[in-house]
Amino acid sequence: MGRIVTLGEVVADIYREESASEVEMPFRALPGGAPANVAVAAARLGAEAAFVSSVGNDLFGDFIMRALDAEGVEIEAVVRQESPVRTSLAFVEVFPDGDREFTFYRSSPAADEELSPDDVKRGAVSGASFVNFGSIPLLTEPVRSATRRFAELAGEMDVPVAFDVNFRAHLWESVEAAREVVEAVIPLSSIVKLSEDEISPLLGEEDVESAADALLERGVSLALVSLGAEGAFYATKDFRGSLPSFEVESVDATGAGDAFLAATLVHLSETSMDEASVREAVRRGTAAGAVACTGFGAMGPLPTRDELEKFMEGRG
Repeated sequence: MGRIVTLGEVVADIYREESASEVEMPFRALPGGAPANVAVAAARLGAEAAFVSSVGNDLFGDFIMRALDAEGVEIEAVVRQESPVRTSLAFVEVFPDGDREFTFYRSSPAADEELSPDDVKRGAVSGASFVNFGSIPLLTEPVRSATRRFAELAGEMDVPVAFDVNFRAHLWESVEAAREVVEAVIPLSSIVKLSEDEISPLLGEEDVESAADALLERGVSLALVSLGAEGAFYATKDFRGSLPSFEVESVDATGAGDAFLAATLVHLSETSMDEASVREAVRRGTAAGAVACTGFGAMGPLPTRDELEKFMEGRG
């Protein structure tokens, strides 16, 4: 059984509910945040999963801790922050095609930004098959240094780092600032996953092949590019290929990329990095990503291992 340890932001995703009243606007809160989604997805797929983060000692922090614990994610490495620091909220606007837009409400600083290097313990990384984080905890200090410590501890213990770029342009001062920070993390990473629309701004490349080559030249072992409805591309120094997506009726794409990464990592943690294993891992990733689009919220539609197997069998 593999063990996936993730670090970074966790938020309460807020979805607007229908209301017949002109003086009420009801909402529903669901747990979210890319690294938290990856941890939950990995746990549902049968892996051990642990989460390293910081949340507020508030209503939404309590809610998120209960949700992660209920999903079987280890939360011993999650620290709590006192008021006025608060857990972040992300209001989610879902469009008819399943695509979505986020509006963030965060205290300054936000709870997840207050994770410090001292909060990241060796025990959290020990025994991991992979560790994972994205670019959002690289925005500010002290969480940027905490993230770097997380990656460096993984390197000392020969644990592969899976870096999911997860670029959110509106959170950064500029694209140039984001590119500088991302470039510093790539040499620490064994796997880099990014979406097709992140290639040009962050790598300065124009297509998936050249983006993969650029990553591999910087020491990355496996480059993954999610292509949305077109599937996914993968590349190592020895082989490369692409897989189509599984067709589903998309309701909400929130968490699809996280499901893709989690399923890929879980399979690799149980097999190897040979060509057949990587291709099957990516195939399972595209299937998990498709299932994640079939319901609202980042975590609710994430498949269990049995559900993923049945979905794939039903689609050939």
